[in-house]
Amino acid sequence: MDKKQENTADPRRAAILQAAFEVFVEKGFDAATTAEIVRRARISKRTLYEFFASKQEILTALVRYGAAKMQPSPQLPEPQDKAQFLAVLEQFGRIFLGELLHAERTAMYRLAIAEAGRGGGSVARELEASGRGPVTQAATRFFEHAAARGIIRRDDIATLISVFFSVLIGIAPLQALLGEPPLSAEAIAQRAKLATQVMARMSETA
Repeated sequence: MDKKQENTADPRRAAILQAAFEVFVEKGFDAATTAEIVRRARISKRTLYEFFASKQEILTALVRYGAAKMQPSPQLPEPQDKAQFLAVLEQFGRIFLGELLHAERTAMYRLAIAEAGRGGGSVARELEASGRGPVTQAATRFFEHAAARGIIRRDDIATLISVFFSVLIGIAPLQALLGEPPLSAEAIAQRAKLATQVMARMSETA
């Protein structure tokens, strides 16, 4: 993809992605047409193909955008003590879970998963590359900084990360995909607090 295609600030690209998202959700990926996307985005078909070669490329870009919003802030501070470690972790958990369960993100991921199941390899790769992979890497770096400060034991990092996300996320994404009512902001905050409390107890022996 060239620099023009990667320019997320271009209003024409933003209009294409927004229109595509609406059409994909309303009609399903297979039934969606580039003609309808072009009509809603109020651009020409030529402009659409300047940015995207196919519907699948558009879907992949939507997955990348949604996944990027779930990633920890690049300004996530290195924890100086246990109190800061737990405070940052709780804040991250609340923001991450809120984005993960956002209605638009759920709709987009439902489309992406369906397409990946039909052999949409590029979408499946994007789900991993832009979704779970970067979040796991960022979390690992944060926990490694904590270990360097003696807040947690380095040998426990993998276990702590696994437990934190297990408690934080639970089966909430599956419930959202199945159409159950989403967690409230209060419930999300409580889940983040619980996951952090578990981390506090598990790190007491550090």
